[in-house]
Amino acid sequence: MRRLLLFLFLFGLSACATLPPGAQAPRVSLADVSLRSLGLLEQRFELDLDLVNPNDFDLKIEGLDFELEVNGRPFANGISRVTTLLPAGATTPIRVDAITRSKDWLTQMKALSPDVLKAGVPYRVHGRVKAGGLSRWLPFEHTGVYGGGTKRPKGQAI
Repeated sequence: MRRLLLFLFLFGLSACATLPPGAQAPRVSLADVSLRSLGLLEQRFELDLDLVNPNDFDLKIEGLDFELEVNGRPFANGISRVTTLLPAGATTPIRVDAITRSKDWLTQMKALSPDVLKAGVPYRVHGRVKAGGLSRWLPFEHTGVYGGGTKRPKGQAI
């Protein structure tokens, strides 16, 4: 009976693998957006995301579930099940598919004037990642500005 209880206890510990103490979820930011297809009810995009591993150990990402907001409004969402290794302290780019509804696409097109595009478009990407060996998903959220900005001449200080 003791052996059975010990076996069940050890099995339970291995099934509930967790990140080391103080571990942080990866940071996710938007690097690029490309239109794949326009449809009557939905549009498909490819998003290039940068995943940053702030930990001092590698993370194996097994899934990504995200939503992208543009100008404070819902824009696109997607799910990726591509396995990616995030080396410790490194940035790894990934490409994911995203879908938007025509209603959300039209709302954004009305709001994106040339001046807004020139200044840069505020965005928020949030969701969750599934790290290898974990039984739960890790949340992430990042806000930034896509595009815009002026390029400094070569050699000019910041």
